[in-house]
Amino acid sequence: MRRAPPLRVLPLCASLVVLAPGFARSQSAAEAPEATPYPAVAGGRTLNGHRFLPAADTPWPFTVTNLTSYLIVGYGETTSQFTILNQTFGGTREYAAGGGILGYEYAFLDYFSARAHITEIIFSGINGSSALAVGTQMQLGFGFGATASLPIGDTARVGFLLDWDTSPRLGLTIAAGIRSVAQSCQQPSGCVIDLSQIFASTNVHTLSPALAASWSPLRALGLTANVAYQHVSSTGDTTVEGDAGYFAGAVDYDFGDISSVPIGLQLQASWTVPFSGNGLEHVTDLGGGIFYTGRKDLASGVQIVSRRFAVVPNVDVSWKTYLATMGLRYFWQ
Repeated sequence: MRRAPPLRVLPLCASLVVLAPGFARSQSAAEAPEATPYPAVAGGRTLNGHRFLPAADTPWPFTVTNLTSYLIVGYGETTSQFTILNQTFGGTREYAAGGGILGYEYAFLDYFSARAHITEIIFSGINGSSALAVGTQMQLGFGFGATASLPIGDTARVGFLLDWDTSPRLGLTIAAGIRSVAQSCQQPSGCVIDLSQIFASTNVHTLSPALAASWSPLRALGLTANVAYQHVSSTGDTTVEGDAGYFAGAVDYDFGDISSVPIGLQLQASWTVPFSGNGLEHVTDLGGGIFYTGRKDLASGVQIVSRRFAVVPNVDVSWKTYLATMGLRYFWQ
């Protein structure tokens, strides 16, 4: 079973939350741009008066106590062809995804933080042919991490991040199971049901040290970059072992910093590049998000990415997978 790409919160926001009291507050055009600039604090997410927006795919260098609650939904389609005995199945495969992320991070000593999270995601075919080709895959993840952060003047911050994640994964592959039974029935020994071809269980462990940097050249603008090394190993029915590089970046612009409109926009991209081992794959995300920024202790909104990857080994790689991350982060600072 091929390793399904990790989700990071990112990334790729549980239940979009709109807080009416905060949204209802209005400012006059004269006082909005300069009246109450957001102060930079040692453990906050503010640089040069700009509050950074969290990107699902781009972990940042800030150390700030926060609670994360995200809902993930997705849809994808691709094409593939497979043969069972003398019958060929081809065409479009449609699949859906659903899951969530719950995380908590605690900041201490101004420049350090520790965090933990729980994730769950399910991919499944949603029509007859995709139920055969894609099957159903479920991932349940637990992770821990820490950040050490260092400010560089008033406009930049760098951080070292270390994260460890373990992800038990269950896969039901109907097409492979039917093919295995059909082929065995052609042998003199008769039909054999190989459960390993139908159902596979593995536990994937990922260790990921990373460097992150954020910079705010203007009050309304923030840029974040992240570079990580990932070492992956597994136990169970299938083997995943290897190393990969991870590269990600995000740009966000907060109209609330320069006007009375409490809306922030974001662009983000990430790329996972395997360079050794087996069972790993290239994964590319491109997307963006929209946030409500009327409260300094809250980042709520929707992030949507288009993902290029093979959801399972026997389907073609496609850009037609879309993941929406909806929800909030609440900050104490």
